[in-house]
Amino acid sequence: MLFNSFEFVVFLLVTLILFGFSPKKMRWVTLLVASYFFYMSWHWKYIFLIVLSTIVDFFCARFIYRSDLRNFRRMMLCISLFMNLSLLFFFKYYEFFISSVLNVSIDSSSSLYFDFLLPVGISFYTFQTMSYTIDVYQGKQEVENNLGRFALFVTYFPQLVAGPIERAADLLHQLRDGLSLKKENFLPAMEKITWGLFKKIVIADRVALVVDPVYSNHSEYGAPVLVLASVLFAIQIYCDFSGYSDMAIGISRLFNVKLSKNFDTPYFSNSITEFWRRWHITLSSWFRDYVYIPLGGNRTLKWRWYYNILITFLVSGIWHGANWTFVVWGLFHGFLITMESATTKFSLTTWIKVPLTFCLVTLGWVVFRADNLNIAWEIINSIFTLEIGSVGIREQLIATGISKLDLIVSFAAILLMLLYDKYYTRVNYQGKVAFYQLLIFMILIFGMGGTQAFIYFQF
Repeated sequence: MLFNSFEFVVFLLVTLILFGFSPKKMRWVTLLVASYFFYMSWHWKYIFLIVLSTIVDFFCARFIYRSDLRNFRRMMLCISLFMNLSLLFFFKYYEFFISSVLNVSIDSSSSLYFDFLLPVGISFYTFQTMSYTIDVYQGKQEVENNLGRFALFVTYFPQLVAGPIERAADLLHQLRDGLSLKKENFLPAMEKITWGLFKKIVIADRVALVVDPVYSNHSEYGAPVLVLASVLFAIQIYCDFSGYSDMAIGISRLFNVKLSKNFDTPYFSNSITEFWRRWHITLSSWFRDYVYIPLGGNRTLKWRWYYNILITFLVSGIWHGANWTFVVWGLFHGFLITMESATTKFSLTTWIKVPLTFCLVTLGWVVFRADNLNIAWEIINSIFTLEIGSVGIREQLIATGISKLDLIVSFAAILLMLLYDKYYTRVNYQGKVAFYQLLIFMILIFGMGGTQAFIYFQF
């Protein structure tokens, strides 16, 4: 079930009703059942994977917490990490590893071929459970003694399939003690849901009308349209993913649970380093705490610090998908951050740094969005050699199939989003009321039909 579907609206209403009528001590059970149902609606067989991950991590963490034997504790941690990473590798990277690393061709007749779908949310819930086990091992987290409540922590449906990636210290106690229906939560929850829905179905799904055809047939378009499509993809992936996060935060607020902020106006960043403090914040902090700092962080020699940065971003790129494009994208960002450190003596004004950062991020998105490295290189080469194309820009835009109205609505909605990101905290109550009335109007009139999946579901 997608958040932007009628089925989910019915599911959420039924869940809220059952939750409201449940005894206070049993509300977590209602949410657990709802979360399992929600996950099984995607592909019911994969519920066994998440149950396996839950059980192994629950008992490994208990053994770690109760034991004083260092080697035994370490063994339990290794079992937990190995199980989670093995599931992630097999379902997400197996085919990529065999075909790319071992250079073995896989087809449906090969004995190495497995016909399976990527379990939705596996990259998110495995990282969430691994952080719990690691925190218990490091003495930063009390162990959860109730298997059911821990299962709810793993499967909590608002953030199960695309985050935010929550830490046990932030979420477990809320699922244990804070579940309730409060009327003061309704308005902020609906504001978040409305804003996220606007970004998804008014902006992200509409600009896809340009992005998808251009990137599917890049050779038919010149530099101006390729640049437009690339900029629009930067907008699309932000609106799509942050829109999901906003809706997840809003939906969770209905149950009196506060999820972590996942985006903080990333395209107004002054540097790539700042961008990663504002983009997918919960994942960035996860890599900081469980990869970057264990490697030594910045408390080391300069060359070693550069190495730590590159390794962290390499792992981040691999996390995003089984394709060399993600590897290069991750290394590209790691390289940019090391270059920023090496050029700190050069000072630029904000009016230069913000658009420069956006251009560099968008260049990375070209590699991220392309189907393979060859296509990414061809698009970048066309852009920088200023190839115009065999027909005019207007004809190329017409070829994408997007209408003038869609373009006007897209740019108007994007402008509205940018103004919101920049100035919303300065707007008074009456202004906010008028703003959300405008959002609802645009959702009803200009919201894209159908239910398009969220981009980050593929990761």
